[in-house]
Amino acid sequence: MNKRLIAFYALIVVSIIGLTIFVENFPISNFDLDITRAIQEQRAWDPTLLMRFISIFGDPIFAPFPVIIAFLLFFLTHRRREARFTLTVILPDLCNFLIKMLIHRPRPTLEVAKVLSKFTETGFPSGHVVHYVVFFGFLLTVMIVDKTISSFWRIFVGILSTFLIFTVSISRIYLGAHWATDVIGGYLFGFVYLGIILRFYLKNHKSRHR
Repeated sequence: MNKRLIAFYALIVVSIIGLTIFVENFPISNFDLDITRAIQEQRAWDPTLLMRFISIFGDPIFAPFPVIIAFLLFFLTHRRREARFTLTVILPDLCNFLIKMLIHRPRPTLEVAKVLSKFTETGFPSGHVVHYVVFFGFLLTVMIVDKTISSFWRIFVGILSTFLIFTVSISRIYLGAHWATDVIGGYLFGFVYLGIILRFYLKNHKSRHR
């Protein structure tokens, strides 16, 4: 591992520690309130249905289906390694659940924000964001490096994955599911998990395609 990569991961780890300390000391901060109000109070159009659609891929009942479908498609098209790596998304999801229990940061409430759905788990870091970064991030990587997949599917899955990774944060804040610092934490944790997975996947991928 080169020095730049080590420095990059060190920066992420320091950011995670700093953000965790921040949310534990400021469960409701002006930073979070300002961003939530800016997103929820826009009046150009009603994006509720779009926001719910974006979030559905991380909902507990629906989330396993895209993972299973991706696993089966990779497996049936003789991409067994990709199929196995697809299932690794389960580990970050479990780790995130444990971190949520340890930090126990409250979610937004009706007293300070619009809450469009009921949530039982604690908020930090956002499980949806972690799941999207790891799962759709891996799909995006496969679409980039596997030139044997048809151009149509590489472009379609690549664009959809990128769209969902970047818009899930807005969706979670708009729906009142998370504060901005929750989704920032989700991105930090998610990219750490994704980086670990891709380190093994890309290393093996390169050795098999020399």
